[in-house]
Amino acid sequence: MNYNNYPPIGIDAKFLNLQNALSTHLEFANVDFYGRVLKTLAKDGKSFIPEVHVSNSERKEVYYDDINAVGGNVFFIDSEEHTTKDGTLFTAKIKVVFMLNIDKLIPGKTYRADVEVQEKCIKLINKLRIFNVTGIEKGLSNVMKGFNIEGVRKNDLQPYHTFAVLGNLNYMFNCKK
Repeated sequence: MNYNNYPPIGIDAKFLNLQNALSTHLEFANVDFYGRVLKTLAKDGKSFIPEVHVSNSERKEVYYDDINAVGGNVFFIDSEEHTTKDGTLFTAKIKVVFMLNIDKLIPGKTYRADVEVQEKCIKLINKLRIFNVTGIEKGLSNVMKGFNIEGVRKNDLQPYHTFAVLGNLNYMFNCKK
């Protein structure tokens, strides 16, 4: 499912375009696509979990959900600092996070097809030219640094794979006077 019910303003306009393109063109079955995650205080009151708004009053944790989205989840994390030289064009370091079940996306392989999935995602992202790709990050603890991952059971063990495409995203606000 593509949870794209947020307004296209500032950085979210870029995320919305990228999210819709990934949802449409990756052709991943049973994968949920979300926008930008919010750092939300966890129940322990000390750590943070990644959540997105799915409706006006409902937020949802975006960790892998093997019941409702057996193929996985895709979402965005942006840096806490967005820089600008002119007050108009802003740059943020971003991650496009993929928490996937590879066997559900590419069934029947006799090997781990994680690199095939990464290549498909990178090719599409580069083709879209929405942001400048600077690298790939792998492993749950690296990708979700700063978030509480203690409750995540489906880590990077076959068939599960967590990785992020890293990059710099330029965006503007539509500040008409």
